[in-house]
Amino acid sequence: MLKKSRKLLIGINCLLFLALTFPTLAANQSRKPATTPPVLEKITFVHYAKGAKNTPPIGTEDFDRFKLLYGGIKWADTMTYQVNSAGSGLASGTVRDILEDSLETWDEQTSFELFDDTLGTTTEGFNSGDGINRITWGDLNSGIIAYNAFWFNRATKVIVESDVVFNTYYEWGDCLGNEEACSEDEVMDLQNIAIHEFGHNGLGDLYSAPSSALTMYGRSGFGETEKRTLGTGDINGIQALYGAP
Repeated sequence: MLKKSRKLLIGINCLLFLALTFPTLAANQSRKPATTPPVLEKITFVHYAKGAKNTPPIGTEDFDRFKLLYGGIKWADTMTYQVNSAGSGLASGTVRDILEDSLETWDEQTSFELFDDTLGTTTEGFNSGDGINRITWGDLNSGIIAYNAFWFNRATKVIVESDVVFNTYYEWGDCLGNEEACSEDEVMDLQNIAIHEFGHNGLGDLYSAPSSALTMYGRSGFGETEKRTLGTGDINGIQALYGAP
């Protein structure tokens, strides 16, 4: 009888211990902060060359087509690029002036200050995924003029990083007013290509023939300068994301 009483007492004590402990554990677990980092995704846009002797496409700049990415991902705050002009073949001051003008081409079409027009400088090369926005030159395959690799959070629809790389395979210059000579000498107009790359602030590439004169058309040729001027579709797209001025 004494042994049975001891077993009964031990059993009751165990039940009391469990009853007091489990609610505390559950409460502590429910208060535990979420430590899971956001899941980021990467997109790389490749800007293709049309060919050395191709003339700029003939189309209608007023065609109103544009492509939003994932229903409207965009920057939440003004973003800043760092630039490394090594490999461009151009003076660093010339590169900065052209790129800053290219950024402003988009900014002047919106009420949102999308880009910090004053570029930072860096000696670092391409390093996608480190949280720093860079513009660099690198050794890419022929046929690829440039590309823009960026990271975004699909849940919040916020872009968090963008890295633009121009191909050192091509010669770079300022071709406006000298398009024919640039085409013959196989020179890519930096501003023409840069404005397209900076359009990947939420806008995707276009490849249909009616879009061929728009800035966001995904192919370019030597001496081409028409992407310096935004078409109706480009303007409609940037304003759909960031608002009209």
